[in-house]
Order: sequence, then structure tokens, then C-alpha cells
Amino acid sequence: MTAQNIQNIKNAINIIDVIGHFERLRRKGRNYVCKCLFHKENTASFTVNKAKGIYKCFGCGASGDAIKFIQEHLKKDFIEAVKWLGEFYKIPIDETTKESQPRKPARSKPQVTQTPEPVYIPKDLFNASLHCYAENNFVKFLKTQFEPCIVEMLIEKYYIGSSKYYPGAVVFWQVDNCDNIRYGKIMGYDPETGKRIKGEFPQLTSVTRAIINNCTKAEISPPDWALQYDKQETKPQVLFGLHLISEDLGKPIAIVESEKTAIVASVFIPGFIWLATGGKGYEKHNNRGQINEVPELFRDKFKPLAGRNVVLFPDLGAVEDWRELAVKLSDIAPVTVDDYLEKLELAEKCDLCDFLTSDTARRELIDDYKNELIEQAPQTLPEGLAIWEQCRANGLMAKDLHQAHNEILRDYDFDGEGLLIGLKNKNIAA
Repeated sequence: MTAQNIQNIKNAINIIDVIGHFERLRRKGRNYVCKCLFHKENTASFTVNKAKGIYKCFGCGASGDAIKFIQEHLKKDFIEAVKWLGEFYKIPIDETTKESQPRKPARSKPQVTQTPEPVYIPKDLFNASLHCYAENNFVKFLKTQFEPCIVEMLIEKYYIGSSKYYPGAVVFWQVDNCDNIRYGKIMGYDPETGKRIKGEFPQLTSVTRAIINNCTKAEISPPDWALQYDKQETKPQVLFGLHLISEDLGKPIAIVESEKTAIVASVFIPGFIWLATGGKGYEKHNNRGQINEVPELFRDKFKPLAGRNVVLFPDLGAVEDWRELAVKLSDIAPVTVDDYLEKLELAEKCDLCDFLTSDTARRELIDDYKNELIEQAPQTLPEGLAIWEQCRANGLMAKDLHQAHNEILRDYDFDGEGLLIGLKNKNIAA
């Protein structure tokens, strides 16, 4: 069996197909669960993550990928397990080396033009990036905006990765709605401001380009998949966050340019599924500055959203461009444009993330929490904590909670021993 055989089989594996062949799986959130096949249990503790291609039993501790599952469940070694998966997916296996293959006379065959299957990024590379968050500058920035539990949720939800290509760099993975790893963008961010590192040497590249560059510097051959991926005339990119669209089919889709903005907005404005284009993806073509044509590659990104309600949130000053874009995409899905930033009459050019992380927006969040406390006047600690939990889920931090409590204690009189033991007047207005 050749190394290319093994890689082809790995690329074809869908762990849900493999484990589902032996045990019925049921959906639970973004994962699947069943009773463990490695020990007896009454409650399902065996969890399968389709996107990462791994399983984990929280009862006996068994874990691994699809190959490991076949090895353990069917008592096979690595090569036997890979062969089993090759037969399962009907992938031809080359048992001989090139040197031992008999040469056949060349035949002239009619040439048939076919669109080659896209080359995707291996899941083991994707999984290997999902760590080192203590050094990840983008994650450090998120921790300045949200409580740790919210940051952990965002890391898992958007598959935020880490890279050593630039110090503290983040990887924004593009995963499609079939859990194929389509593209990886490596970017550098300032950990305090959350701004991209640009300047003379901007920190921006792709995962495959970084791998090829590192191999070139080390004077070694890049992996075959990276070369094949890089040779593709068009990279199989999709909208960032596309893997989320099946979570709630009734929820509208919100689209912004920046991956950072999509991630941040998903907390502050949870009524949408937030995706990002990763850039404009189109250019103005005529003298009047209008968009004559939207490239087909850009349109392809929107095709999985067919039939969904889509709202575009342009950066400040880009509303007209996005309105033209909405018209040109209207045959795919109902697309509207929200001019939220224009209505705020902001002085400086910014995007939605800049506003949502501003002192003005933070002040609004604190006032909303104060109003909730005053309106509901919680009589017990659990009632007050329930209000805090809800506001924290929408971006309120512990420091904001203390500020709100101090302001209420300063401005109002109370019965009882403290803030959560009831307001003197439940109908008081902030």
C-alpha cells in the first residue's frame, strides 16, 4: 500500500459513516452520541465529533480517529484497518510499488475533459491546530471582551486554531456544511486592540502556503497533499462559519467581511448565524464605481445559503457597494443590507466589531443589565444569578457586573442586606 493510497483513504473518511456502521448514532448539538462499543453502559457516553473526525468515551476513556476505532473494535493493525476503510469506501488499493508493476504498452485514449475533484486539507492538520490558546493573540483579545467560558465556546464553535508561522498567530478555518476542511487563513493580531498586524510586513498567509514555505526553508519536500492543493487553479474556499448553517434552519444568516467581526457579533447579537466572506471578493469595474459583475467564485460561496434569509452588514461607508452586491445575489437567496453603522453617524471608518467592542456599546450593555435588575427586582440570589448568566452570554463581563452593582447601590435605596435582596421600589426607572 502506498503513502498516497493511505492519504486518499484518510481524506475520504467520514467518522459518522464508520462508527454508524456498527452502532446507531443520534445527534446531540454539533456532536453525535451512542452507547460505547468498548464497555458496557446504560447511558450513552460515547461522543463523536464529525468535524474533527474523532471520538471520545467519557465512561472508559477510549478515544481516537476512525482508523483507531477500526483497529480497536475489529482488532486489526494500522494497515489492516486502513485496508478495511478502503474497501468500505470502495477506494482502489495499490498493493505494489511502481518498480514491480509490469509496463504496459501505451494506448491512445480519447481525451475527456473533466473537472478534477477538489483537494481538501487533511483533518489531522486541522486538529493539530486546535491548541496553544495561551499564546494565541486573537484569543487573548477575545478574553478582553468576554468571560473565559464564552471564549471557550467561541473557540469550539468557530474552530479557532493556532499557528507558529507568526508569533501568536490565529488560524481561521473554512469548514463547509459537509465538514470538509476547505481553507485555512493564518493572521496576526494585536492581543490588546484586536487590530490586524499590517505595516510593511503584514501577517497574512494560508496554511498550505505556510507549510510549503517552511519545507522550502528546511530544504525538504512538502507533503503531496499540500502541493496538489496549491496547484489547484482555484482554491475551494467557502464562507467562514458555513459549518454552522444547519444548526438552526429557521435562523437568518448575517454576513460580514471579517472573521473577527463574525465571531464577536455572534455573542453581542445572537439572533443570527454569523458568517464572513473573508474579504470583499469583488471589484468595481466601470468608471462610475459600480459593480458590473460578481465573480462566479464569489457567488459559489453563497450558493449553500439558497432559500435562507440573508442580511449583509457592511463596514462603514460600504453600504452602497453591498446593496449592489445584494441585488446581484438575489437569485440565490433573499438578501438585504443593514445600514446599522451608518445610522450611528460615527466619525471614523470602522466595522461592526469596532463598534460592538467600543466603550459606547459596553456602556449600553451595562445599562441593559441594570435595567433588567431594576425591572425584575430579584428577591433571591438564584434569581439574580439567572439575570447575570443571561447578560454574560450576551457579552457582559464580571467587571461590568461590579460596575453596574456599584452604580445601582450609589443611586438607589434598598431593603435587606444587598443588591440582590430586593429593590425598595420595583417600578423605579434607571
